[in-house]
Amino acid sequence: MTSSPPRLLILGCGTFAVQTLEIAEEAGGFSPAGFINSFEVPAAGAELEGLPIFGIDSLPFGPRDALVVSGAVSNRRRAAVQALAQRGYQFATLVHPTAYVSRRATLGAGAVVNSGVNISVYVELGEHAIVNRAATIGHHTRIGAFATVGPGVTIAGSVTIGEGAYVGAGSVLRESSVIGTGAVVGAGAVVVKPVAANTLVTGVPARVVKTGVDGL
Repeated sequence: MTSSPPRLLILGCGTFAVQTLEIAEEAGGFSPAGFINSFEVPAAGAELEGLPIFGIDSLPFGPRDALVVSGAVSNRRRAAVQALAQRGYQFATLVHPTAYVSRRATLGAGAVVNSGVNISVYVELGEHAIVNRAATIGHHTRIGAFATVGPGVTIAGSVTIGEGAYVGAGSVLRESSVIGTGAVVGAGAVVVKPVAANTLVTGVPARVVKTGVDGL
């Protein structure tokens, strides 16, 4: 007797939530069951892509009935993920079938790897981290929990990206770069020096433009 694939709830209701749905559909092995709005109570009968949108406090499936994955790139996803974890929900890890992930890499629970990504040997991708389209991650890189790597990012080897950091689209991180917790690397930036925690850098080469940030 063949068992049914597990239900999957996607945290978020924006464009990346739809991309996450598509990754799950392409990867197979899941039965998408709906989206979760963690910021407000959705209108009765609200839907996205033909699937229901549930409020985080009115989920029809308990921790034993569905897995959850984050479909939001904002660092605000952390609070909702932690709330669901406290209730006992488990988290799915999604990898688009066009992504290359080395068998020597490790992916944390709840991580999402989008189409065309290349993840090299001994990369460690933290829990609930997101790697967006066509990003390239070099060997021995460590990406912290809840970090986000944008589309087309190039990360050389032995880079460290802190928890909750955001690396913007098309940016380049030189080998052995260190990006601090909650830091933001602006789109198209070229990082050649360490980026302190909770700091926004932009430009070529990347320079500090703001402090006191906490991801996006």
